[in-house]
Amino acid sequence: MSAVRFLVADSSPAIQTFTQQLLVQFGVEPGWIACAATPDAALTLARETPPDFVLTDSFSKHPIDGMSLVHEVRQLRPDLRWAMTSAADADRLRDVARAQGALFFLGKPFTAADMKSALSQAMHTWGHEHPHAGRFARGTRKVAASTRAVASAPVQTFKMGDAVEYLGVRDTVRHVIFRRGELVVQLAHTPGIVSADKLRKL
Repeated sequence: MSAVRFLVADSSPAIQTFTQQLLVQFGVEPGWIACAATPDAALTLARETPPDFVLTDSFSKHPIDGMSLVHEVRQLRPDLRWAMTSAADADRLRDVARAQGALFFLGKPFTAADMKSALSQAMHTWGHEHPHAGRFARGTRKVAASTRAVASAPVQTFKMGDAVEYLGVRDTVRHVIFRRGELVVQLAHTPGIVSADKLRKL
């Protein structure tokens, strides 16, 4: 079975967790889903493994906003499918997102049922076009307990700006990322991505 990669970019751990759990219920393998709390972190993940589908917040106050993130990822994956959520200027952004090909747009706050319905419809639409995504359009399935445990894993014990110690050196958390079932971070003064279990919060 070919992997279909998903990237969820949202500053809310709750939205990351719920979306990941919902995707798993649709039949997506947990390891195919990456989560990031900022557009910069999302772009780092996309450059490592270009996703087939991006669900992003608008990140209207970030230097790289949601639309810019989508544009950058499209350079890596021209057939990218995507969707957006936003709490800011929802009416204007909805029109922009639809004009740019978003499969759906949800204004915040939205309910769990809203997200489930929108994602279900998006999977159905995408399933007619993508050779491997069609299997996700058949609806949710019962998830085994072991899978649920993996899907529920992104409990953020660190946040941006936290002071931490890594290999005996003081550093600061720059980005927090949930990737392939593991919580990892980017640090301000350490290159690369570091597993969160190797850090000590100060």
